[in-house]
Amino acid sequence: MKKIFLGLILIFLTACEQDIIYLSEQDNGRDITLSVGQTAVITLAENPTTGFSWKFEIEPKEQNILGNIREKYVHQHTNLIGAGGIKELSFRIKNQGKVDIFCYYRRTWENTDKKDEQSVHYTIIAK
Repeated sequence: MKKIFLGLILIFLTACEQDIIYLSEQDNGRDITLSVGQTAVITLAENPTTGFSWKFEIEPKEQNILGNIREKYVHQHTNLIGAGGIKELSFRIKNQGKVDIFCYYRRTWENTDKKDEQSVHYTIIAK
């Protein structure tokens, strides 16, 4: 009985983990197909001590496709002064459609043209 229960727990945990898709800079330019109910997390290296941070842009008309949109910065576990971390954008697919997510690594006080900034772009196709 214990073996069956343990097996069911493992199956459940595996199924839950498959609902989360992790994207990084290596996925730049890719079309990502997700199902309604799936969660995605974009993870990008960031070092705010340099003044640079990731800014995420989603067209307002496309935002209704995504739910639970959250942005957070995750510090590295180090004692090094000025060490960078990871910027995360997480969201859950709540409706079908297509969403373009543009990410710009920039200093907010600098008036630069977006085409001159480091950037990544993801096209999310929600089915």
